[in-house]
Amino acid sequence: MRDNPTSLVARSMKQPGDQQADRDIFNIDNKGTVTVINQPVSQRSRSESLLLQAVKQEVISRLDQSLHNAVFINLSKQSQPQQVKRPWDAEIKIGSKSPEALPAETTILEVFDRPGIAGRLLILGEPGAGKTTTMLDLAGKLCDRAEQNATAFIPVLLNLSSWKDLKQTITAWLVEELKSKYGVRKDVGTQWLAEKQLLPLLDGLDEVKPEHQESCVQAINRWLESDDRPPLLAVCCRREEYEKVVRGQWQAETEEPQDETRMHLNGAILLQTLTDEQIQAYLTAANQPELWQMLRHDKALWELIRTPLWLSITLLSYEGLSLTQWQQTTSTEQRLFLLLDAYVERMLHRHLEQTVYKNRKPPNAKQTRHWLVFLAKQLQEESQTEFLIEKLQPSWLKTTRQQWTYRQVHALIGMLIVGLSSPGGRTIGKLGHDQVGGLDVELKGSEMDEKLIPNQGIWKSAVDAALMLLISGLISGLIGGLVVGLAVGLNFGLNFGLISGLIGGLRGGLIGSGQACIQHFALRWILFRSGNAPWNYARFLDYCTERLFLQRVGGRYRFIHKSLQEHFARMGNGEWK
Repeated sequence: MRDNPTSLVARSMKQPGDQQADRDIFNIDNKGTVTVINQPVSQRSRSESLLLQAVKQEVISRLDQSLHNAVFINLSKQSQPQQVKRPWDAEIKIGSKSPEALPAETTILEVFDRPGIAGRLLILGEPGAGKTTTMLDLAGKLCDRAEQNATAFIPVLLNLSSWKDLKQTITAWLVEELKSKYGVRKDVGTQWLAEKQLLPLLDGLDEVKPEHQESCVQAINRWLESDDRPPLLAVCCRREEYEKVVRGQWQAETEEPQDETRMHLNGAILLQTLTDEQIQAYLTAANQPELWQMLRHDKALWELIRTPLWLSITLLSYEGLSLTQWQQTTSTEQRLFLLLDAYVERMLHRHLEQTVYKNRKPPNAKQTRHWLVFLAKQLQEESQTEFLIEKLQPSWLKTTRQQWTYRQVHALIGMLIVGLSSPGGRTIGKLGHDQVGGLDVELKGSEMDEKLIPNQGIWKSAVDAALMLLISGLISGLIGGLVVGLAVGLNFGLNFGLISGLIGGLRGGLIGSGQACIQHFALRWILFRSGNAPWNYARFLDYCTERLFLQRVGGRYRFIHKSLQEHFARMGNGEWK
């Protein structure tokens, strides 16, 4: 159901126990006044329920694996309406309006639901200020709402870093991301977006390539003005990067100054730094009250730990921090590096009672660091924050020899397919040398294909290939055997048919899922032989999760924070020694 320019489709809270599910149409005028009209709708479909559970599990897993999960801090918030361009700003001048501190007890859901914001919110903050955690907190509460009310919107957590094509609409990008992250079939994702059933929560605007950030904001604004616009939306970004977009600082110096680019949302908040009371409460809850007194005497460190990330990093790495180096360092950037470096060393060498390696020898600290550096660098180069093993790409092969070896494997697969084919094998499509090693199968039989275990797509590919070999071999063998058997004898015919069927099945399996499977493991083998990745990637990534370098949700992995990913990537670029 599409909305017209003067109305907005939304869902209301249904009280527990209500038997009637209602869809509420929120009619919003240019002043933000909301009028509600009710009409009945059906209950949630199974696929919608699966998506909701997937998002809820992601929220729980990521918050549970966060560095500061010992105690949740309701961060102070400052309203900053000047950061956005609201529909009614042409009539009401607010550009000079001063930021306003919100009451300390105000939750993010209460901010999101405020009448003047009406579910269209920009969340800003400094690096490590808790933007993503705040977004996850909002997503969790919206999941609870959607569970209680079958007509409430389903929140989806997506990262804008993967938006690279400047010509791609946000709607088209959302369909791709829903398929990639949650396994939502593309036609289903398109339908859900058209029917306004989803509530996008977009993180990582600052992780888009700097030169593309303004274009990304403009694309979102065009989306918000189109018939495909979402009923509700939240976006997260680092304050400094967003203000550079607003001021046009990413424009070339030769370009004429343009109008400021602000997001067309209804409100914005800036997350505030931690107060002394919040820091003390956090350290006390973490059973480290003595650290409170020690940190208060180091003014430089005290100022750095006023965000949840750096407070947590300091708590976990303070014992390994070189105070001599710290006192000799003056720049904030270098001090942050020292904190992250101390954290990495602390996590690499801390004792673990039990690991996923069990009785096997785990990788040593040097190997672990090297493999994480390589992973972080690839994610940075591809503007990604999440990693799926099955999405490994040939672009990860950095040397000419590695690329040549991969091409030879690719060529051998093609020769094998041609060799197994009949003289009519010319109909086989040309195998391009640039085909990726990952797998992206469009499952027509199910609306969702969530990645629950590492490398799920590749293992499914292997199973599909084996089934193709077995089924087509048996069917072809029986049919061919009966035909030949009628002419020359049943025993010979069945043997001939079975062999021919197995060859045909092998060829069919290689052309389909089997080819992608072989390419993937060839890529894994080359990366392993080059020393850039372990052979059992899933076990290593789980090991890094235990050591608090990564988070895992289903089959997807991410660094515990973007700052840590950037830190490892800088180590790989040789920026720090």
